[in-house]
Amino acid sequence: METEQLLIISSLVLCGSLGLFFAHVTNFLLLHPRKLRSKLQSQGIKGPSSPSFLYGNIKKQATPEETNNQELQENKHTWPSRVFSHIKQWQIEYGSIFMYSSGTIQILCVTDADMVKEISLNLGKPSYLSKDHGPLLGQGIFSSNGPYWAHQRKIIAPEFYLNKVKEMVKLMVESTSNMIESWDERTRNSVGKSEVKVDDDLKSLSADIISRACFGSSYAEGEQMFLKLQTLQMVMSKVPIGVPGLR
Repeated sequence: METEQLLIISSLVLCGSLGLFFAHVTNFLLLHPRKLRSKLQSQGIKGPSSPSFLYGNIKKQATPEETNNQELQENKHTWPSRVFSHIKQWQIEYGSIFMYSSGTIQILCVTDADMVKEISLNLGKPSYLSKDHGPLLGQGIFSSNGPYWAHQRKIIAPEFYLNKVKEMVKLMVESTSNMIESWDERTRNSVGKSEVKVDDDLKSLSADIISRACFGSSYAEGEQMFLKLQTLQMVMSKVPIGVPGLR
């Protein structure tokens, strides 16, 4: 008798757990996305309808099979409209503000520059920048919000005035020239073929430009700092990010 009661109770608990699980999955995959789309539609925001279960409104875009070099040269600045042709088409069809789905994620796309500025100022940076990337970004201007962001913005703004930017261009040219000269010297001193690790040299070039433009020193003087930053980046890249949508 007691065994039968335990089996009945266990079955009820199992059925209840499965019911709650399926209810949560149904809400996450179907009901919640529909609710978000309905809210956006009630505010007059339009977009492509009937998103699929797995891909949303994103579909594989057909690209021309044959494109000659002259056509590529003429259209080299129009690649966004070719790669993201669906976004361009929706912008033409629904205006500068529209919504679409990528799987279960509902995306509000804003292409109006003034509106983007207003949104970024009002909503601030996403919280994951300070939480997930806090050890790397700290409380810098890329991750901070509110008065703290405004204070940092006020401090660094003068460094981006036109005359300062022109000085940075000179530093960039000088650092790049030094790198190219080192390649020439390496080639002259080698016997036969000379191998150049472009990736490592470009990383050093970027670090040298940042050091000289922002701190008034060279990469060689701050090499240990950049090496430690690279180590920190490698460590953080191995941190699991969890399941998208459930983090």
